[in-house]
Amino acid sequence: MDRVREEISFAERYGPWALIAGGSEGIGRSFALQLAARGLDLILVARRAEALEATAREIRERFGIQVSTHAEDLTGPDLDRRLEVLVAGRDVGLLIYNAGAIHGAGLMHDRPLDDALTLTRLNCTGPLTLVHVLGGRMRTRGRGGIILVSSMSAFGGVGHTAVYAASKAFERILAEGLWWELGAFGVDVQGLVAGATATPAMVRSNARFERARSASGHPALHEHGIQPMDPDDVAREALEHLGQGPICIAGEVNRAIAAQMLHAPREEVIRRMSETSAQLYGLALPPKYRG
Repeated sequence: MDRVREEISFAERYGPWALIAGGSEGIGRSFALQLAARGLDLILVARRAEALEATAREIRERFGIQVSTHAEDLTGPDLDRRLEVLVAGRDVGLLIYNAGAIHGAGLMHDRPLDDALTLTRLNCTGPLTLVHVLGGRMRTRGRGGIILVSSMSAFGGVGHTAVYAASKAFERILAEGLWWELGAFGVDVQGLVAGATATPAMVRSNARFERARSASGHPALHEHGIQPMDPDDVAREALEHLGQGPICIAGEVNRAIAAQMLHAPREEVIRRMSETSAQLYGLALPPKYRG
């Protein structure tokens, strides 16, 4: 009986519709399945229509809820106008912005400027636009929830993924500020800090992850002392923590690492994170930092 009351309470506070940007696979798919189990109808947004439809079909068959899919480029122009069209007539009580995985790594000046600009549009302009449109409606209504998915990279500058780390820091800090602002109006905001997670996007970001598999079938990064989390565990921790504070760091190991970084000298944090980034992506350190 307590479990039934819990599910009704969650659906009443954050329903009837949830919009998940980046909701076709990985952590976004896990969010979708767990929210469907709680009785929320879903709006799933991502770039690839095939992956979206596969996830939507599974959810409809398992839970019998409404699922609306939209293949959208979150970096494109007029995102606010397109958002108004796809949510028309739907009362969105929960927004999860999960888009923005790393797409390759390298020194910033070795990559085209447009790569950096696209990443900032995806990780900064995109969430800001969705939060402004949907969060404003939640504030007026006096209830709702917002989860912005950030990264452990957000705790320090990271060589080889400098723009990604900076953009993820934007999401984390934005979530903290909005936790205070929107909390005054009954809206729960959370910055979800995810570490390495066994998602298709992580595999696509580096072929080395694909070649090294653990017994569970997840990418194995043991050579670097990293065991990726399961996407289901990341989503579950976030939903359980929603309404309990501005930041949720998924995983005990990640929470311990974050605590160490917050007290370590900044130069040391940047050096270690940059060296780890180079190892993970098989990149050479600049000559000054070798040996």
